[in-house]
Amino acid sequence: MIWLTGDLHGGDSAWHISSSRFKEGQRGDVVICLGDLGGVWYHDYHTNEKHRRREDFFLDSQLRKRFLWLAVDGNHENFARLFGDEFPLVDIFGGRAYKIREHVYYLKRGDIFTIEGQTFLAFGGASSHDRFGAKVRSLSWGRGYDYTLPRKEGIDWWPEEQANQEDYDNACRNLDAVGWKVDHVITHTCPASMRRHFLESSNSRKPDPTEDILESIYKRLTFRTWHLGHFHIDNQVDLFECHYSRVKPLTWHESDKKQEFEI
Repeated sequence: MIWLTGDLHGGDSAWHISSSRFKEGQRGDVVICLGDLGGVWYHDYHTNEKHRRREDFFLDSQLRKRFLWLAVDGNHENFARLFGDEFPLVDIFGGRAYKIREHVYYLKRGDIFTIEGQTFLAFGGASSHDRFGAKVRSLSWGRGYDYTLPRKEGIDWWPEEQANQEDYDNACRNLDAVGWKVDHVITHTCPASMRRHFLESSNSRKPDPTEDILESIYKRLTFRTWHLGHFHIDNQVDLFECHYSRVKPLTWHESDKKQEFEI
């Protein structure tokens, strides 16, 4: 069984994956986090015992080992560690992923994975709209708002959060090989033309270059479903679904096909 969930932020918004709330999952099931897993976060993990214990508790306990956890990267990850030499890039489900634990993997941007007979294009990354401080939806049960302080490069913000030309080229090569057709797309943010469906105001955040890359892919791609996180809401618009405060099984219909949206 394949399950989908949204941003977990290293445990700060992970109440819904607890054993008391996520009871349906069986041993060996796959849970896909649509970015901002936060499993690799603290810049001083190797020197700060408190931070090391907090990160280990999330990875080894909150992310229960009975499941296989796969994630696309979001914009709240420590990319210096994630994309550095700390974690090996391994082959899994026909693609590549950064192995964090035996049961936790970050999927490489632009790779295609075959899981339980279904193909998935993974493409992480997004812009941190709160980089300079912002009013954002609260992580506490999805209610109200928090006011965040400006983030610091190398501490809690890294420029690699943005997808780049290399990521796009990798996706194009892999999609060329399958005729630009996959069953599902898993990303952190959405194509630029879709952001208005998941924001209270489409102008409430600055333009996101990763969304422009996803738009280029979307215009050429045939798919059944597209799943994302990032916006801290649970909302579905035709083939696109944003996940946040629940764990949902992956479902689709054989009649599903790509639909065009008015830009």
